[in-house]
Amino acid sequence: MSQLDTDTGGSSEPPVADRLLQQDEFAADLNAQGYTDLLVVRRESGRDLLTDSRLELVQHLDQHGSAVDSVSDLARQLDRDKGAVSKDLNRLAELDVIEYKGSGDGTAKRPRLKHDHVVIEPVVY
Repeated sequence: MSQLDTDTGGSSEPPVADRLLQQDEFAADLNAQGYTDLLVVRRESGRDLLTDSRLELVQHLDQHGSAVDSVSDLARQLDRDKGAVSKDLNRLAELDVIEYKGSGDGTAKRPRLKHDHVVIEPVVY
């Protein structure tokens, strides 16, 4: 499950402990319905995940991940700039959506989806 920020920024959000409990219950309910290997992304981080370019990466990795040999290869397959793809992949890695296979030290870093299912925390429980 994703890590939660403890700073509420003075918002009217429920206390972090309550949100963690709600998020755990939400994940458990989805798990009971067969959604295993599940990542629940905080709603505040959802904006970072839901950009068109990042969704394109996630969808491509979901459908063609085994055919992606490196970050450069992924950029080539999508006809995108390698630097932009790398930046988007790094953010997706920070969100725990993807991981890299290979160290990058003489071997290619191969981006892979880290979870079978990725959902964004509900706005209202």
